[in-house]
Amino acid sequence: MFDLLIKNGVIVDGSGTPGYRADIGIQGEVISKIAPMIEESAKETIDAEGYIVSPGFIDIHSHSDLTPFFSEYPMDSKVCQGITLEIIGNCGISNLPVRPECRTQIKEFMGAGLELPLGNLVLQDDNVVDYQHHVENCPHATDLGVLIGHGTLRANIVGFDMRPPSQEELKLMGELLEKELAQGAFGMSLGLIYPPSSYGKLEEFVYLAKILKKHKAILSVHMRSESTKIFEAVEEMLEVTRQSGVHLEISHLKLIGKPQWGKAEQLLKMIRDGQDEGLDITCDQYPYTATSTNLAALVPGWAQSGGYEEMCARLADPEPRLLQDMENEMERRGGAEKILVVSTKGVFPVYDGKTLKEISQEMKLDPIHSAAKLLKSTGGGVPCCYFCLDEADMLKIMQQPFVAVGSDGYSMPYDNSLIEGNPHPRNFGTFPRFLQTVRENKLLPLHLAVYKITGLPAHVLGLRKLGQIKENYMASLVIFDGDKIVDESTYLDSKKQPRGIQEVIIRGTIVVHKGVRNGTKVGKVLLHEE
Repeated sequence: MFDLLIKNGVIVDGSGTPGYRADIGIQGEVISKIAPMIEESAKETIDAEGYIVSPGFIDIHSHSDLTPFFSEYPMDSKVCQGITLEIIGNCGISNLPVRPECRTQIKEFMGAGLELPLGNLVLQDDNVVDYQHHVENCPHATDLGVLIGHGTLRANIVGFDMRPPSQEELKLMGELLEKELAQGAFGMSLGLIYPPSSYGKLEEFVYLAKILKKHKAILSVHMRSESTKIFEAVEEMLEVTRQSGVHLEISHLKLIGKPQWGKAEQLLKMIRDGQDEGLDITCDQYPYTATSTNLAALVPGWAQSGGYEEMCARLADPEPRLLQDMENEMERRGGAEKILVVSTKGVFPVYDGKTLKEISQEMKLDPIHSAAKLLKSTGGGVPCCYFCLDEADMLKIMQQPFVAVGSDGYSMPYDNSLIEGNPHPRNFGTFPRFLQTVRENKLLPLHLAVYKITGLPAHVLGLRKLGQIKENYMASLVIFDGDKIVDESTYLDSKKQPRGIQEVIIRGTIVVHKGVRNGTKVGKVLLHEE
């Protein structure tokens, strides 16, 4: 007898091959049988007639590091998209590792760009094993895999100062990274617009990337520029890859700002040329034309040296060079009218959901002084949406077989119990939005679209029993309507559950049934196997 039997569905198995009709028998956490018709009985049966059965979606670029610490809240926005595994610790920012003397600063570093209220939260996990035990005690809505943020790694050893590490410090960074990889981290991420990761240079990256290569782990990167210097930024990472042999995963591939629009093919050719050279390169992308990050992204790296406290002190009485640098970055991102302030974390609630241009008019200040005031008053953390991408570029990138999908968001509730306002829609609808966009624009056949959100990220991460529907593979599955799956979330009304997802199963346990989240939490920390 099976624990769970899925009947009559069309299996799109994540391998990149067309779907076929078959039944799936599940025993415990594992797919035990796939056949055209299974006659054996089961404790529970799902009729998938008219639906697609696919592997669970893998969010290769997530920031749900801290959501397991909010276990009393229904952090369901990812699992209701069909996501069964999130890879956290991206953009150089992770909650691991932590040396006790750095705990306070790393908490501030983690929380600056998030809407999550971290006020009384106590971070006690120092390493991957600690975090794994925490999630065992407070199961998450999805499974989690950990990347080590380079910014966090650097903060532990070098601090937040704008300087290179000494040889001894670099050695200590490498030892700390190696310890986390040995415990099961999937790799390391760079966040090269976010201090202190942005203070690193080529030699530092190559040194650490060689350690990643030894452990068959990946190097994920938020590049140093995604706008005016994007091609130089790609070349920097290609050189790291050449010198180390590491697998490079370029995060949220995009072209920011109107001067860069229309250059997607040039950008993709540069990456393909690297692949033809023998470099191991993949990418990920979210299917929206607005980005999301902290308002502090306008502040140049030199003005963030020393951490957020020192940055806010500089913003209290900004020198002309700081104002000019901020204005230049604001224009690169499309101007004040293209920057939507998502949350001021209760400091200026009247400004939540307004553009920086509207806020500056109400403050009776120019946009840059308004941005400085917002950042200073909130301690450096103001989550924003930046409407600065071109749809044609986004669609061109989306068609590429080496580009996976990553939300760049985090699990959160659908109600206002924890977070007020309207966080970026990608937190609620990335994967349905991807499938909807592919369908409406006829970009790819469904089986190739499913591969990009299942088999491809599983291959990048080295997951041996996930990402495909095969016998003896983990029974993490999604059952959805390929013709009707849609993202209902908008920028001004984002907390909406997508339509078209019927069932979500994580390692044999149903967590969304007939389109309704049932509250079951079985998510755990999955470890990288070398």
